[in-house]
Amino acid sequence: MNMRAAVCAALLLLSGCATLPEPAPAGGWESAKARLQALEHWTLDGRVAVAASGEGFSGGLSWKQAGVRAEVELRGPVGGPVLAIRVDGDRFSVTDPQGETFDGERAKALVAERVGSDLPISELRYWLIGVPAPGTSFEETLGADARLATLDQAGWHIRYDRYRSAGDLVLPAKLDITQGALRLRVAVSDWHLVP
Repeated sequence: MNMRAAVCAALLLLSGCATLPEPAPAGGWESAKARLQALEHWTLDGRVAVAASGEGFSGGLSWKQAGVRAEVELRGPVGGPVLAIRVDGDRFSVTDPQGETFDGERAKALVAERVGSDLPISELRYWLIGVPAPGTSFEETLGADARLATLDQAGWHIRYDRYRSAGDLVLPAKLDITQGALRLRVAVSDWHLVP
């Protein structure tokens, strides 16, 4: 192989691995943050890996947000159900793999038992779309793309590793959520925005 062909092959290989950064949000971060915090109807599908004190699991994640209602499904690595979480305003329920449903504090305890900690579901709704939850203090750092790089809120640290286009928005594709020994890695494969 001559030198020219080798250089072309190397460039093609590198271009296949590289991803172009998403453009900075029009109107700046504060405008983008307000728009995202107002986003009420969306779904995501992806994968989650949970690690807590040497224990953990990985599997599928589906999240459907419709106003104050959220339906979250955590699936096992081969597709079997792990937990189905339902939130409707202040009401919180969980259905376990055997089909038994628990409400309120018992539901929160079941999630903490399976995942390793209470999950901040009301804040997660915002963190997943790349903004701080409104009404609670936070510290944020922005990346070169004028989007969240890190967020600290409610005792949790969120690191945003990658973003992707979803309609006319740019939303997180990969994020890392930690509190103490608990770590959740979320990789979003598909965003669907409902008008």
